[in-house]
Amino acid sequence: MSNQVKKTTTEEENLELDTDLKIFLKQWFSGFLKGIKELDDDNLLKILALTGRACVKIHSSGSFWEIWEATRNIDDFISKINEFHGEEIYKRVDNRIFVTYTSCRCPLVKFDIVNSPVICYCFNRLGENFETILKESVKVFTENTILRGGKCCKFIIFIGS
Repeated sequence: MSNQVKKTTTEEENLELDTDLKIFLKQWFSGFLKGIKELDDDNLLKILALTGRACVKIHSSGSFWEIWEATRNIDDFISKINEFHGEEIYKRVDNRIFVTYTSCRCPLVKFDIVNSPVICYCFNRLGENFETILKESVKVFTENTILRGGKCCKFIIFIGS
């Protein structure tokens, strides 16, 4: 695993937004969230699946792919990806991967731009990383999220669904 992947993650975590940009983004997303709340569930999920897919490509697909290339085994991969994050986030049991985040991983929430639980639907794209490396379809079940009142964000990825 290259230092560049780790460095990029650390830089991202320490990034601060310009005050004017933050105000603009908060206002823009406020209108966006009001608008998407008007959508039926199918259209809401379509939009948030697309935003989630973009997020996955930006934030984690590089490190996922790099670690997968180094391991090529799901159990070794999970061990290394947990090591990369410095905590046990992923745990595999048979064809399920349990994902637990002790803090919200959404940059929009971290930067205090969005705090609506509707944004949690984009995490259904979390499985896309696993679809890419395993070359199998997966389904993601959201058990709970912090924005929905949970103490942590919990997801279950079903492999081969």
